[in-house]
Amino acid sequence: MSKEIKGILFDFDGVIAESEQIWFGTALVTLKKMGIKYDRSIKQKSTIGIISEHLFERLILEESYNLTLIMRNYRKELKIAFDQQSPKIYPYLKKFIRSTNLKIGIVSNAHQNHILKVLRKNNLLQYFKRNITSCTGKIPYKPFKDGYLIGSKKLGLKANQVLVIEDSDVGIEAALKAKVQKVLRHTNHDKNLPKKIKYRIPKLMGYKGFEKFF
Repeated sequence: MSKEIKGILFDFDGVIAESEQIWFGTALVTLKKMGIKYDRSIKQKSTIGIISEHLFERLILEESYNLTLIMRNYRKELKIAFDQQSPKIYPYLKKFIRSTNLKIGIVSNAHQNHILKVLRKNNLLQYFKRNITSCTGKIPYKPFKDGYLIGSKKLGLKANQVLVIEDSDVGIEAALKAKVQKVLRHTNHDKNLPKKIKYRIPKLMGYKGFEKFF
């Protein structure tokens, strides 16, 4: 028998913030400015969830390149991009976050500074308090399970008491490895759904009325 869901762990980009296109578009801008040839057939949807280093490895066509320099330039371009176009929070999600009695947290491959900045700008930081887990540095990135185990612990819950909302196969894999109770794939009405997916789990088209899932 399933345990009662007592908490929700959200991925961030593409789940809370409508920002996946900014990350991908800025990667292309970085390569163009550096004069590096890249595979133009690769679309943003097919790269959802992967860390930036892996994104560049997939995009770049040249055999020899300086990934450290690329990442340095990419971070500079990201700062400019996010200053110019602050990502929106998906419709109806703010209302849910502000009204729910469930414990909530974030587990993301993004750096914590990026998450904090977006949450502050949208007056949502207070609702997550210290329950933000950035899978960077010492915490292995998704698809490793560590982030969701740590995120559950921060909520004071076991993984099997938690609902996870993800938008990518790598994130879903991490959640399944952590043995959370339930995972939903947020697709933004299928706008963010890749043509090829590995894990077929219940889809969350949008946040209006999504309480029916728990």
